[in-house]
Amino acid sequence: MTPCLDIQSVCFGYKTRPVLRDLSFTLDKGHILGLVGPNGAGKSTLVRIVLGLLAPGSGRVLLDGQDLRGMTPKARARRIAYVPQSAPLSFPSTVFETCLLGRTPHMGSKPAPRDLQVVENILTRLRLEDFAFRLLSELSGGERQRVMLARALVQETDILVLDEPTSALDIGNQLFTLRVLSEVVRERGATALVAIHDLSLAARFADRLLLLNKGQVEAHGEWSSTLTEASLRDVYGVNVEIGMVRDIPMFAPYENR
Repeated sequence: MTPCLDIQSVCFGYKTRPVLRDLSFTLDKGHILGLVGPNGAGKSTLVRIVLGLLAPGSGRVLLDGQDLRGMTPKARARRIAYVPQSAPLSFPSTVFETCLLGRTPHMGSKPAPRDLQVVENILTRLRLEDFAFRLLSELSGGERQRVMLARALVQETDILVLDEPTSALDIGNQLFTLRVLSEVVRERGATALVAIHDLSLAARFADRLLLLNKGQVEAHGEWSSTLTEASLRDVYGVNVEIGMVRDIPMFAPYENR
């Protein structure tokens, strides 16, 4: 079976500063890949390349076997949805209007009844229906972050790219949001690439993890073989004790004194 997303020997750099070095991995349909690593590891650059915002210096990104660089922006928008770390507030819009923007790749000159229904359904699923006609600027950072996920989900793409989707959320909404994401990915047979710093959440919700370090793949696979005490010490420069609480992996960094 052809992978939904295939990253082949991707390299990227800014002038004389290399950022990504010979990255290769695949994502299959119905799976979540957690992208973890320290600041400066190359996660944000990789996200921009997968979105088509940056072109790799060498290597290819294939969507169902088609080179990303050969796709128009509208064609990419029908295949890939993006959840940024924070919501843009450059213009006043309601939550409903913001989410309806996610239907743009599918709409004609005006929204069809199905476009409106899709938005209503996703707002309800993410417990945002009570905010539908409030301005985005009136919401808290965590509420806006959930709106950004809603906007991506109404886009109905088969690839979701999320950049720190839980950074502004409290612990209850972190679990709720990632649970909804997991359900949608499996229901649609979609694929999600999630850049995330919280190792416990990454291990809990991702099917596989990609641990980046200095632009290279340090480890790739299930959390138990990727997030080992040795690999975390090498990558993050601190000791990490790994334990299990109710079958959930927990990671506690500590320094030798």
